[in-house]
Amino acid sequence: MTTATLRISTPIPATRKAPRKSLLARMYDAFIEARMRAALREIAMRRHLVPEDVLKKAGYTATASNDSAYPFTR
Repeated sequence: MTTATLRISTPIPATRKAPRKSLLARMYDAFIEARMRAALREIAMRRHLVPEDVLKKAGYTATASNDSAYPFTR
């Protein structure tokens, strides 16, 4: 049985970076983000039309700074 070793004088390069998203995927993500911002603006413009006690009774807890309670957020 024979064993051979190979000595490499140059260091092995680091692992590759994660592949970037395609142009279409980045455009789609930007489109979705823009639509979410537009929806938040529309909700904020009409929030005064619903009385506060109705919002509290319905469990509405979203604010402009914390939008995690919106049903359409990720």
